[in-house]
Amino acid sequence: MFTMEKYAVIKLGSKQFLVQEGDVVELERQEKPLRVDVLFYTDGQKTIIGEPEIKDISVRAEVVEEKLGKKVRVARFKKKSRYERVRGHRQPMSIVKIEKIGDGKSAKEEKEVKAEKVSEKPEIKEKKTVAKAVETKKPVTSEKPKKTTPAKTPTKKPVDKKLKGTK
Repeated sequence: MFTMEKYAVIKLGSKQFLVQEGDVVELERQEKPLRVDVLFYTDGQKTIIGEPEIKDISVRAEVVEEKLGKKVRVARFKKKSRYERVRGHRQPMSIVKIEKIGDGKSAKEEKEVKAEKVSEKPEIKEKKTVAKAVETKKPVTSEKPKKTTPAKTPTKKPVDKKLKGTK
């Protein structure tokens, strides 16, 4: 079928592509980071078919460019009533480059290397906090005594007998 040494069928967005390393694929705009599902993989000697995906094989892809696709003319027309509207639409597109197709082991090794680089960073010296003596506050005595208001007592309002129902 193909004379390629190493290739894979991947799912990007809602479409499937047959790719090999170095291929450039144009598709609808994708969110970063890309989620690439590998459905089929072969390297010339071994072939792996996913059910539905292959977990062991990883494909590394990178968005190279984001642009607008070809313009599409959208027209609405009603005869005899002189109604005519024409609009255009350009679909946002992403251009994706397939960098590497291979075992998931390489991705794990890359993560380990990144983790080692993070651990090599010099440790931040802890700041020594100086304990300050807490002074005891003296109670403040005011020269003027505080005014006290008498507590309000609830008063009953007189009830109008006319408004009250008849018994």
